[in-house]
Amino acid sequence: MTRPPAPLPNQQPYPWLVPDLFRWFGLLGLSLAGVVVAWWCASGTASFGRQLPWLDVGVVAVVIGGLGNMTWLLQGRRALAVRRRGLLSALTAAPEAMTATAAATDTERLAVPGTTRHHRAGCPAIAGKAVEAMPATDHERAGRRPCGLCGG
Repeated sequence: MTRPPAPLPNQQPYPWLVPDLFRWFGLLGLSLAGVVVAWWCASGTASFGRQLPWLDVGVVAVVIGGLGNMTWLLQGRRALAVRRRGLLSALTAAPEAMTATAAATDTERLAVPGTTRHHRAGCPAIAGKAVEAMPATDHERAGRRPCGLCGG
């Protein structure tokens, strides 16, 4: 089982806050209650004219549940985008954090020992990690494939 990465300083470990969780549960609970009430009230009638208002209530309840899920997912997406921008700006602001990338020539590729991919110098996937430099053919003989991010 993998552990979640440690949060950056002054940053929460998960993209959602507790109020977001309560808002999400509240909207889903309201949606569920609306669907149950609509079903209960429409189930005892045989006339379409009496079922139609309860059908409307059920549709509105499903829309409320969808809006709750949408706001939950968008909040998480926004938080991850902010975190990604912060991490990428930290990587570009500190090029010395990339260890051993200056030692690699254009024909050499870098790989973290024990992994299955090899990378070009400057690839953000290996930034700040201890790497070994070898020609690309040696990496491929060792069973490593090119990185999908940098085209290693």
